[in-house]
Amino acid sequence: MLTDEQANQMLNRLTAYCKDYSLKVSDDKLRVCIQHLDLVLETNKTTNLTRILNVDDAAVLHILDSLVLLPYINKAPEGALIDMGTGAGFPGIPLTIASGRKATYIDSVGKKVDAVNSFVKGLGLKHAHAVHDRLEEYARTHKKQFAVVTARALAPLPVLVEYASPYLKDGGLFVITKGNPTDEELNSGEAAAKICGFTTLLTDDLDLPEGLGHREFIILKKTRPASVSLPRANGMAKKNPLA
Repeated sequence: MLTDEQANQMLNRLTAYCKDYSLKVSDDKLRVCIQHLDLVLETNKTTNLTRILNVDDAAVLHILDSLVLLPYINKAPEGALIDMGTGAGFPGIPLTIASGRKATYIDSVGKKVDAVNSFVKGLGLKHAHAVHDRLEEYARTHKKQFAVVTARALAPLPVLVEYASPYLKDGGLFVITKGNPTDEELNSGEAAAKICGFTTLLTDDLDLPEGLGHREFIILKKTRPASVSLPRANGMAKKNPLA
């Protein structure tokens, strides 16, 4: 567990980073984000949730790397968020804390879902829960129920846009973060996005502090129905991408 001194040092760093990146997150909310990270690192001793064990790196690569999506989340209409492939609850939990939105965190690995639900309970997040299911399966019973979908480091872009499309209500946003996508991935992602009823709202990028990586953001808006019936059968998005 983090000592009080470590937690205070992390808070000071995150407060400075939020100022640098023009993120409006209160110290109280940052403290809850730190509490979440502490729970992740403690649980990681018995359940594999993260490979990032250095506390200072984790503050950037988990908390800040989630919070940099907040300005795009805030552009979405009112309503719930779903974080696809949530893992240890990133970026979903920090974005829930910062935005106050209702949230669902979905993952296909049961141990991760159990851990995330324990974090939700420990943090007192009243309107959030984690679900153990395949993305295609859960979409069948939750069509158009979300205002915003998030995903990071989960799958290639054409696969992601196909997963996300059925979840979004009209005008909802899909907020994607990637490291260094190739031109080929970006082009095929754009082609799949058109098939899935998306219009590109904006693209953006930034460099994380301490030389910890480059991020590219793709923000897609659900503007029309998909031209194919979604979700397709389980596994089809990966086996036979739309583009």
